[in-house]
Amino acid sequence: MVARGIPCLGPVTQAGCGALCPSYGRGCYGCFGPQESPNTSSLSGRWGELGVDGEDIKRAYRTFNAAADAFRMESETMKIEPSR
Repeated sequence: MVARGIPCLGPVTQAGCGALCPSYGRGCYGCFGPQESPNTSSLSGRWGELGVDGEDIKRAYRTFNAAADAFRMESETMKIEPSR
């Protein structure tokens, strides 16, 4: 995420996969779930700075570990702009 500006859940996700997605040039999908005290609001803010819209941020938090409290609660804060 830092080197290439690719949105990924790595900064708020538990370790354990050996960074499989980033090793293939992809952002982390967070398949090992949130770490113990993830700063999801900060990550969402950074994604916004990278130009990621609220719907895409919400979708990222609602993938593999959508029921994990930290990811679920952050996804619920995303404000979605109506389509024109």
